[in-house]
Amino acid sequence: MKKRNLQLFAATADVLKIDIEVFNAEVRIVSTSEPRLCMEYSAGLRPAIEEREGAVVLRQGKTLFYRLKHPSLTVHVPECLVPDINITAERGKVTITGGIFGDACVKGKNIHARIDGAAFENLQLKADELDMAADEITVKNVANARAEGGRVMLEGAYCKRADCHVKRGNIGLCGSECDFAILSSDEGNISAIMPGKESDYTLAVSGAALSGAKLSGENTAGAKSLRARAAKGCVLLDFENAPRFDERAELLGDEAAEEQLHA
Repeated sequence: MKKRNLQLFAATADVLKIDIEVFNAEVRIVSTSEPRLCMEYSAGLRPAIEEREGAVVLRQGKTLFYRLKHPSLTVHVPECLVPDINITAERGKVTITGGIFGDACVKGKNIHARIDGAAFENLQLKADELDMAADEITVKNVANARAEGGRVMLEGAYCKRADCHVKRGNIGLCGSECDFAILSSDEGNISAIMPGKESDYTLAVSGAALSGAKLSGENTAGAKSLRARAAKGCVLLDFENAPRFDERAELLGDEAAEEQLHA
């Protein structure tokens, strides 16, 4: 495999905000123990980089046949910093691995996003076509994903509020702790496997088909809230601690049967 020649930018002071605008590029945000933020990028990116007032701003340069190239950018963010992130991408791939951040926003067209083991104050993703997968992330306030088409999947996440809307596509929320969740798809399916029991939640569920837990459509008992709507699709809802059978009833049934035998 031919090794790419990478170029380097190193910040001269602590960075409070990272602002990136790219197209046809792969962007990786990774945590590092180094004290200063640095960027590694392939020559095809040809970026203009500016550092000012605690912010690093990168704009990809347009060259001949730039739409045919697939440059890469890796941003090494010090563990001691909690910067805001703003990424605007067109036909791009964005990966965030580890680290603690303030407000993070990823937006644009045709975006593939993968987020693993990172923490945010707020997280927002917005694109016409979005393929998003987040695993073991923490969002102090709101995790928001909106797309015309694609897929949104949150697994093992913790967030105060999850707000996911996909017009044409599927949404998954599995093993994620959310005080308040809104999942909505006009033309797609919704799958939610929630921690705890059904009685822990106030439920409002609607769809062309419902599957999983014993749903009555409305349940106003629990302290947490889950709203799921699949206008032309299926809502599959289940709970990790849902009782599969009544152990006490079965035990009493066995004891009663034994008593009858010895009567």
